[in-house]
Amino acid sequence: MFKKIERLVKTSKSFVLTTHLNPDGDGLGSEVAMYTFLKMMKKKPRIINTSPVPKQYRFLNTKNEIETYDPKKHDSVIKKADVIMVLDISVSKRLDRMQQAVMASPAKRICIDHHLDNDGLGHLNCVDEKSPATAELIYNFIKHFKGKPNLKIAQALYTALITDTGNFRFNATRPATHLIAAELMKLGVKPNDIYAEVFEQGNSGVMKLLGRALAHIKPECDGGINWTYLKSSDFSETTAQRSDTEGFVDYTLKIEKSNLGILFYETPEGFTKVSLRSKGNVDVQSFAKQFGGGGHKNASGITLKTPFEPTMADMVDKVKKYYSAKYAK
Repeated sequence: MFKKIERLVKTSKSFVLTTHLNPDGDGLGSEVAMYTFLKMMKKKPRIINTSPVPKQYRFLNTKNEIETYDPKKHDSVIKKADVIMVLDISVSKRLDRMQQAVMASPAKRICIDHHLDNDGLGHLNCVDEKSPATAELIYNFIKHFKGKPNLKIAQALYTALITDTGNFRFNATRPATHLIAAELMKLGVKPNDIYAEVFEQGNSGVMKLLGRALAHIKPECDGGINWTYLKSSDFSETTAQRSDTEGFVDYTLKIEKSNLGILFYETPEGFTKVSLRSKGNVDVQSFAKQFGGGGHKNASGITLKTPFEPTMADMVDKVKKYYSAKYAK
């Protein structure tokens, strides 16, 4: 898989690494691992993201390697880079504010990803849609170049693996995933420490926000669908952040008979973010693609720049029709 980019990586000096809007553990962990390995190869990498690092992942950024995009500061860096590596994303619009600068740069673009969606963002693509996490590809990239991961790389990749596999419970998790995790543990990763950093950094505001999300859950289609929502007022009144909602949607699938779960939340602009999760053969990616979203069969997302409440009502109606037509018995 990496043969086609081997020469470009070896002969290039300056790299910009980036990932999608509102980065998750896989995007950030993959970036930090790749950044650290490129430094070991005597390259000059920079990590520049359109969104700040969420609180639960700041432990990966102890030396402030991850920069938040500022056009005045970073456009020239992006333009002068030899290579732009786009990780955990193959669709340019998910670069959000950085899209124009990245696409206008003369740099060669390499996508390393595990999503099916692709709009030509990468000049060269290393994509394995069967991989449960981009982190697996980064690990294999390092091995391809005969690299030896250090503890920082191991911690970053382990973080990426546990977040994108749902702590190894999602169906995409495969034997190779566990073998990689075992190798990372041999390098010194302590699973409980990583888990605590990612999943145990909440506060009373986050707990109150989760309580509101749970209180708002509504069943549809005889319980086959369960959805919930959070308005801007829920965030302001609990003092929690949008990034604190990671994992909230999973609670909609903990209900008996629930096969499809949805979390809607209102963005600061009054627009609509939709997180979809499903079980078994229920394909939320196909639904999300109809509205410009994407992801995986059992985990996808949509961002709609339309007013929150009417959009939410419309989307609930659409997902009910989609589910009833394809999956309801």
